Amino acid sequence: MKNWQRQLGTAVFATVLGLGAVTAVSAATYTQKGNALANYNVKKYKTVNNKNYYQSAYAYQSAPGYDRGGLYQTTPGMISRTAGTVKSLTFKTDIYLPVTYATSGDWGNPQSEVLSKDGNTLYTLIMLNKSSQTGRIVKYDLGKLRSQYHISTTNMTALRRATYDKSVNQLTATDKAILNCMQVGPTFNAGHGQSLAQNPKTGELWFVGAAAVKANVQRVSTKTLKPNKRINFTLKSTVAMGENLTFDKNGNAYFYTYSYGGWAPKNSLKIYKGKINKKSVKFHLVMQGLRHNPGWKSQSIAYSANSNRLYFVSNSSISSVPVSKLGKLKAKDVKAVKLSGQREFEGLQFDQNGDGYLMVNKGAEILKTTGRF
Repeated sequence: MKNWQRQLGTAVFATVLGLGAVTAVSAATYTQKGNALANYNVKKYKTVNNKNYYQSAYAYQSAPGYDRGGLYQTTPGMISRTAGTVKSLTFKTDIYLPVTYATSGDWGNPQSEVLSKDGNTLYTLIMLNKSSQTGRIVKYDLGKLRSQYHISTTNMTALRRATYDKSVNQLTATDKAILNCMQVGPTFNAGHGQSLAQNPKTGELWFVGAAAVKANVQRVSTKTLKPNKRINFTLKSTVAMGENLTFDKNGNAYFYTYSYGGWAPKNSLKIYKGKINKKSVKFHLVMQGLRHNPGWKSQSIAYSANSNRLYFVSNSSISSVPVSKLGKLKAKDVKAVKLSGQREFEGLQFDQNGDGYLMVNKGAEILKTTGRF
């Protein structure tokens, strides 16, 4: 086998006629040898005793009126602070995302989001079939959708109307123009779908394809919206990869897991930091976690370059810590907020101004902060 063939792993190639070059038509795959997680001494691990604002389990609720035919919501909803160290915070609907595209409700389960720094481009990873883990990525030109079609102000129904009209073959000229502001990617196995993230250093999109002991991360083309690289790895035989992923401004990758017993306190939160390289990944356990995790289910992790903080997202509860103090946190460094509404929280992103954009379900929407946190 030639060297270039070995480097490209299991990638399949097709010759581009007349150019003498090749184009990848499936994901290059690399399998990493050895453990991807650095060794650590559990006796040296500690937790910061942050204030406990744990959100216990609840039945997911819908947006007011959504289950009673409120598909075309015309006014923004609100999710507000109810408790926490963050003293004032409100999320207000910015975008009502589509829920039907080909068949009823087929886009009703977005699991993660990526927002560009300028806030004008949005990627969402939508799960279409829970049993098969089939998903797809949809890219939105938010700048154009907002300025020309007013999806965040006077025409909040526009996106849902356009995709629904497509599903019933009743497209108007405006619908078609709105759909041209969207790129719909192909379906692929997306795992649980919770982890779509963008490395700001490289511009690359990544997601966790398998959150298990035998794990993988996959890179997604921003042009085709399908995976074009896969790295298989094992952190170590006793540690599973988390289902969430984010990157800081320096290209460092992060994920977190909950501890349910063992050598770390029950209901504490472990933070992992590392790098996703061209053919391999490397992570280490930050040797200080949070004694109290934010809530009963880990949903997402986010990073704000404006505040230089990591955000751990559970349902109706979010905690955050400063990146610069990882490993040496004090209780006062940990911020926490509990929120109203009992929605399912799916993702959180920040623009360059520090404004937060929260993605929730039932129905799928993105709400923007009215303040920093």
